[in-house]
Amino acid sequence: MLLHAFPLDSTTFDRVLPHLAAAVRVVRVDLPGLGRSVDQAVGEPSVEAMARAVLRALDDAGVERAAVHGVSTGGYVALALADLAPERVTALLLSSTTPWVGAPDLPADRLAVAGELERRGDTEPVADAVEGGLGETARADQPDLVRLVAGIVRAADPHGVAWVARALAARADTSAVLAGFAGPVLLLYGEEDTEVPAGTVEQMAALRPASLVTTVEVLPRTGHLLALERPAEAARAMLDLVVGA
Repeated sequence: MLLHAFPLDSTTFDRVLPHLAAAVRVVRVDLPGLGRSVDQAVGEPSVEAMARAVLRALDDAGVERAAVHGVSTGGYVALALADLAPERVTALLLSSTTPWVGAPDLPADRLAVAGELERRGDTEPVADAVEGGLGETARADQPDLVRLVAGIVRAADPHGVAWVARALAARADTSAVLAGFAGPVLLLYGEEDTEVPAGTVEQMAALRPASLVTTVEVLPRTGHLLALERPAEAARAMLDLVVGA
């Protein structure tokens, strides 16, 4: 199961999908409020509500148990899913994310963004997702990705994006979930990621008991959206854990 970043959608996995699908069945979903799931942004905004939507997607796909790959906000949802239904998650593959509440998802900042999105009626308040999402190398060497991410942001529904921003403002610390998850965990990060505070991956790995499988990999010359920037390398890291587990 592939869970994407905010304020993007599941098309950011288009480049990595062929590398994964040759070895495993892949399910991907647009998180509530984003992409084609904008109409699922109903009720009180919460990351748990997003995780419940992912469970429904697994049910609809006839998938009882899955390895869950979450990028950034998708990582928050993956951890919420592991808390809500650990029996459905065989492995956690976490990229460019953190279990702690902090920058860039400070509650006050996300609430301010939500209000601005609703006031303006467009997605300009989250246009910085292009620069923050792509590493310096990708922005220089793969200008098509800059256009792709910018296009996804422009096409997003501002009210759906605002709902997700409010969900992020309300999210809880999930460090205990990461520490206690019994299955294998991959922490996959980009060397050029400016969105995740320095030292996060090491701090996350330190939460895990030595008796549990925890793999850490940092991809060189790569930013926040690893599977988009370097799909072959990201897929190889994921499959090493999932197929080898």
